[in-house]
Amino acid sequence: MVEALVAAGLLGLGLLGATRLLTHAFDAARHARQQTFALSLTQEAMDCAQGTTAPCPPAEQVLYQGVRYSVRLEVQPMGAHLREMTVQVDWQDGKATRKIEGRTRVSDLPDWLGLSLP
Repeated sequence: MVEALVAAGLLGLGLLGATRLLTHAFDAARHARQQTFALSLTQEAMDCAQGTTAPCPPAEQVLYQGVRYSVRLEVQPMGAHLREMTVQVDWQDGKATRKIEGRTRVSDLPDWLGLSLP
């Protein structure tokens, strides 16, 4: 009888450990999914700002799988033919605010002049 009670207790501890492991794995997967989506929003904003065909919105709210992402784009001239673009994506992950920032410099001069994109 005592052996069965000890075995049941050990089984319960093992199941509790497996449950905690799965909970942490699900949290890590959710965080990775949110970060990947924020990175894709950053890349889309950078691509839009580098193209000269359509104006890009300076700020945008995106709702994806119940999470609201805030995308901010800033373009600052740095000279006659050089500008710096900064994209910042913020989102709420539980109680913490997460942020991804992308920054690049773009030249308006053609590539054949010996300048290239950074």
